[in-house]
Amino acid sequence: MDYRTSFGSALEFVQRSAQVVRGLLPGHETQEVSNKLEAFRLFAYVEQELQLPRTLLPLQDLIRRAELLAPLQRSFALEGVAHYYANNVGSEGFENGLLTDPELPAFAMVPMHAGMGISFATATLKGLGRSPSPDELHDALSGFIVRCHTHSRPGWHVSAIEAMGLAVRTMHPRLLRVVSTAMGEIEPSAQRLFWHGVGRSLYFIPTNFITYGGSHERALQAAIREAPTAEDRWNAVAGLVWAVTLVNIEHPAVVENLLRRSGPFRMPEAFTNGVVSALMVWKHMVPDGDDVLAPYLQSVSPGGIHAGTWNDRIAVPAAAAFTGTFPLLADESGEGQPTIANLFQYHSMNG
Repeated sequence: MDYRTSFGSALEFVQRSAQVVRGLLPGHETQEVSNKLEAFRLFAYVEQELQLPRTLLPLQDLIRRAELLAPLQRSFALEGVAHYYANNVGSEGFENGLLTDPELPAFAMVPMHAGMGISFATATLKGLGRSPSPDELHDALSGFIVRCHTHSRPGWHVSAIEAMGLAVRTMHPRLLRVVSTAMGEIEPSAQRLFWHGVGRSLYFIPTNFITYGGSHERALQAAIREAPTAEDRWNAVAGLVWAVTLVNIEHPAVVENLLRRSGPFRMPEAFTNGVVSALMVWKHMVPDGDDVLAPYLQSVSPGGIHAGTWNDRIAVPAAAAFTGTFPLLADESGEGQPTIANLFQYHSMNG
């Protein structure tokens, strides 16, 4: 099973359901359904969206085709490009790795490492039986992590590793706990990345795809319920909020609604991390996209939610992050220093 197979069978149903309930949903929820469908389509069916020929084009040519799209659509398409390319070209025989070419544009690094990671994760899971032994699982996941290191731009392997959580929760949820444990045994940071990826997947699973009937609450409940430790829960919630924010970044009313719904779950720092990390990722992918960021930096939210809540959870920490954190992560001139890819796991915004 692959990512397209997992969601493709449900896509037609989701589209029909969206048409049926369109007149019943608030405007921001109708928009959210459309945003989700577009993000999924651009990723999973990128060869159709970019009208790719049957012959595999060089990676730079694929990127140039994606660049013709609007900035947000381009970002989802680039994730699909890397997934498509890695699936078709394979990862063997690339002495310097699939995404290590310094000529690849910086704005493509976030989506393309994520897309490559999904390809590697899917291939790893396909190689496992229904009930892999602990040793088989450890060896397969160790190989996956090595591949992510080998084929990533220096400092970017973490964003490829994070995709394992998305792949497992989407395609093999029965393996959630055993993969989490094995990832933690191999590398503690890999377990944090894993649960961030799980959180991202919860936004797209079929039961949460249509946004009526408390889908935000269901996704938040799942993020908290499924994660075994407090740190895993922080990452799962942050990953979920990240996905909601990035998919709907041009429609802040959706993020405002999520903020309203998240109150009873008492995970404010994880919520803030998810939103602010997604905003910084957007800035890295779209350097001239400040007009999209502006509503999130305003002291009063777009739809009128209590200003103190919006300020505390979004506007103030976002402004601080763009002043202090973002310039450090965006500057990749020093060997071994953190990159934007470090945003693929939970970090407290208080220090």
